[in-house]
Amino acid sequence: MAQLRLDYAQLKALNAEVLVMVPNGPRTIARWLAAHPMPYPILTDKRAEVAGLYLQVRQFFSLGTPCVFLVDRSGCIRYTHYAKSMIEEPDNQEALDALSELGRQNQEA
Repeated sequence: MAQLRLDYAQLKALNAEVLVMVPNGPRTIARWLAAHPMPYPILTDKRAEVAGLYLQVRQFFSLGTPCVFLVDRSGCIRYTHYAKSMIEEPDNQEALDALSELGRQNQEA
C-alpha cells in the first residue's frame, strides 16, 4: 500500500486520512516502516480479527490481506480497498475520484 504516499497530499486536501491495516504484528510493521517511512498510519491486525469485522477476505490460510480505509474528519469511512493478495495495491485515482465525488455531493446538499 506504499503507492498511496505518492498522492497523500491530494487525499489530505480532500479531507481524508489514509489508514492501512495489515495482518502483521507490530514488530514486523516497525521494521518495515524503519526502512520505508510512510506519512500515514499503518495499523496492525496480527490475527486479522478487526479485518473480519470489516468483511475483509481471509486468504493465505488464516491470514487476512492488507486493506486501505480513507476516513473523513468526522470518522466516517469514505473509501475502502480490500487487497486480493499480499502485494496488490489500490488505484490511487479511484480513491481520489470517490472522495472528489463525495465532496461535490456535500457541496450540493
